[in-house]
Formats: sequence, structure tokens, C-alpha cells
Amino acid sequence: MGKLHLPAKASSEGARRLAQWIMSLDGGMTEAATALDIPEGWLQRMVEGDMVPGLKTGCDLHRLMGMTARHFNVPARGGWFDRVPYAVAA
Repeated sequence: MGKLHLPAKASSEGARRLAQWIMSLDGGMTEAATALDIPEGWLQRMVEGDMVPGLKTGCDLHRLMGMTARHFNVPARGGWFDRVPYAVAA
């Protein structure tokens, strides 16, 4: 199982939410990569802000956790371990 490496600051709200989802899975990076049918390295690059999901991965993220492409274009609304406020999540 690969390890998720978090930079000091979240690069975007999408990266922050993606990292939280990965950390919530028992299988971590391996389970997330399998669910999205992408390499673990791609997940790491999305968390670091070096890469944004394409159409297929974006649709899968929306289906699995309600995230949209817009989340990767807005600044993070908190730290890595901060919860998303209910008003923002809706």
C-alpha cells in the first residue's frame, strides 16, 4: 500500500477533499486508486496540485464523493484535517 504525502499547505479545495477521502479509506491510496482506476502516482500528483483530474476521473470523483472540477480551481478552505462545514458541503 502506497503512502500519501501531504505538502505543508493544501494546493486547492479539491486536493484537500481528495486527501481526506483517501485517508478515510481502510486501504488508503491503493483502494482509492483501484476505485478510480488510475495509478497511485496520479492521486499523489492531484493532492500536490501538480495535476487535475480529467473527465473520466472527475466523473468518478463526483460519483464517489460529490466533488466537482471547480474544487480544484479554488483555494483550500482550511487545513488538511479540517472538516468541511455543512453549509459548504451542500
